Amino acid sequence: ENQEQRALVKWLNLHPILKDFFCKNNNEGQRSAGQTWNLKLMGLRPGVPDLLIYFPNRAGKHGLWLEMKRNMHYPPSARKSDSWILQAAFIEHVKTVGYEASFCYGWEDGKNIIESYLNA
Repeated sequence: ENQEQRALVKWLNLHPILKDFFCKNNNEGQRSAGQTWNLKLMGLRPGVPDLLIYFPNRAGKHGLWLEMKRNMHYPPSARKSDSWILQAAFIEHVKTVGYEASFCYGWEDGKNIIESYLNA
C-alpha cells in the first residue's frame, strides 16, 4: 500500500492542476494510548481516508477523498475489519455533504478515479 500511494502521489505532484491541491491524512500507525488520546483531542478521526484532493470538479463536488488499498484480491473477512468498516462509513458520510469519495486499489486505479472525478 505504501509504494502504491507513493506512486500515486508522484503522479499527483506532476499533475498540472492538482499538484498543489492534495494532502495526506496521517491516520495509520501504532501509537501508545496516551498518543492516541492526545491525537483524538487534536481532531484525529477513525476511518478518514489517506488522501484528500481539495479541488472542486465541474459536477459541483467539493473534493475527492481516496482510501488507498494495495492492488490485490481482498477476502471478505478483510472487508469486515473494524478499520475497513470505519473507512467505508466515512466515505459514505462525506458523500452526503458534496464530496466524492472512494476506495482505490493501486495507484493506477487511483489515477483513473481522479481523472474521472475531474472530468465529471
